[in-house]
Amino acid sequence: MRFNIFPPEGLQSIEPKFHVDTRLIQKTIERELHKKPLAGLYPIDGVGSAIPVSLLDVAKGLLVMKPETKPEGGFTSLIGGQRIVVMCGESGKMQFLATNLRLNEEGNLVCPMPADLILIQRRKEFRTLGPADDDLNFVLCLGAGQELLTKVIDISDHGILLDIRLGATEVEVGRYWHSGYFERLRSRSTTIDLVIKNVRPGADIDRIRAGCELYEPKKQTLKEFESTRSAIENARVQGRLNRWYLGASWHE
Repeated sequence: MRFNIFPPEGLQSIEPKFHVDTRLIQKTIERELHKKPLAGLYPIDGVGSAIPVSLLDVAKGLLVMKPETKPEGGFTSLIGGQRIVVMCGESGKMQFLATNLRLNEEGNLVCPMPADLILIQRRKEFRTLGPADDDLNFVLCLGAGQELLTKVIDISDHGILLDIRLGATEVEVGRYWHSGYFERLRSRSTTIDLVIKNVRPGADIDRIRAGCELYEPKKQTLKEFESTRSAIENARVQGRLNRWYLGASWHE
């Protein structure tokens, strides 16, 4: 059997935003468990090959992993030690330190839940799917007092993917939209300038999607974008996505 095992990232090269909030570490791992994902146990010093394991369960504060092969020197070489766990899935590359490893009665490896969890997206930036909230819009200001409501498909710290009614406005790469803003009921963000970087068909024949980046953003704009993305992601992990807006700095 062949395994796709991925080496760990050097801690000095990992941006702070990829460290998962400590309150959400267990829920983030649990979200992946139904797939029984394959991971690699790497030696701390980087010497030696990875041991492939499947992540099975979280029970009584312990993470349960099934070894897929027997390590060189047997399992006694692992007991009481620590390894770096690396797993690549749909959401990105997950990495953490497994300490005080031991075997349970079923022959599976167990360790305490990690104190630090790194989740690195394979994209340029961490993108979060929109909350599917009918009350949330990104409002485009088209000039002469005209405004257009669009839907947020995903959002990162510096960009956004918008879903727009086909023909409602001109959508082409390189076009600028100035003074747009997030709006939810009576709450709205500061004004935001965007530049279109890519255009693609929408999910329906009468829709189109525009991938945009922030254009010369001010500090307040960057703060509100990061706040919006993290509020949605944290609410999704906590299972309270319908109340995501409580974590957005611009929402009253």
